[in-house]
Amino acid sequence: MTNTTPSSLRLLSSPEPSSARPGFTEALEAFSRRLEAEGRSENTISAYLRDLSYLSEALLRRHPGIVPDEVTNAMVDEALTSPEVTTSAGGGVRSPASMHRFKAAVRSFFTWAEQNGIVRENPAGSLTLRRLPRTPPKFLTEAEKRRLLKELRGRASSLAIRDRVIIEVFLGTGIRLQELVDLDIEDVDLDAKHLRVLAKGSVPQVKFLKSTLRSLLRSYLVERRRRGDGECRAMFLSNRGTRISPGQVANRVKYWLNKVGIDKEISPHGLRHTFATHLYAATSDLLVVKRALGHRDLSTTQVYTHLVDGALEDALERL
Repeated sequence: MTNTTPSSLRLLSSPEPSSARPGFTEALEAFSRRLEAEGRSENTISAYLRDLSYLSEALLRRHPGIVPDEVTNAMVDEALTSPEVTTSAGGGVRSPASMHRFKAAVRSFFTWAEQNGIVRENPAGSLTLRRLPRTPPKFLTEAEKRRLLKELRGRASSLAIRDRVIIEVFLGTGIRLQELVDLDIEDVDLDAKHLRVLAKGSVPQVKFLKSTLRSLLRSYLVERRRRGDGECRAMFLSNRGTRISPGQVANRVKYWLNKVGIDKEISPHGLRHTFATHLYAATSDLLVVKRALGHRDLSTTQVYTHLVDGALEDALERL
């Protein structure tokens, strides 16, 4: 992995102090390698290192030349209330969710540092993380989903056909946005009734394809191969014949939602939530939903029970 340590951190901690124990730059580079070895995503690693750079900045401004082993509980508490930490990149106040992630990064780093002899005592050991209230994810109702698909199925242009396949893959598999963008033609195996994705943490996963979605993909692949693609083996192409980008997919989803008058802020991830919500409503089996989504922890999947319970309450009120 390339060095993702922010430049501000490298500048603030160079040159390293003459100490037997490593400074922040060396420690964070090693911590980054550990996160990578654990299979953490690039986004998670980048976010952790960015937050830890703000911590080191706050500490080094107040205690020039300090190394991780010299940090105390009081210094951590002081840093957590400093402008370097509490101010967001946009200049506003960090949100509770952002501060929660920041504290998690700090606690994770110092726990690892203690386990590996970089610090003799964990200065973040008493740092508590309160569980944040979970915001219910947004999703399409069955009626909204039917409306959206009816509009797409009535279109014959190559662009609309591509968009229809993209949206039906989201709704039929619960695939993540990046997983869809990364799909190659070879990842789709219609005979085996599945497609292969590289999920979070570079974990290979298989997504089952139901019969109607296989038929749609079979027709799409005939046209996709007929068009030719040069060196690009991507499943979904942009208008320029290159692999479609996450931003382009998000824009097309928004375009079609607006087209049918669905006034909801539904992102591609919202289509994943739609898949999961409807799957749980159909099966009442959290383990099935967990497996379909590729979640590691069942607690992550439990949010869908609340969504379906809410829909049930609404339906009962209308009886």
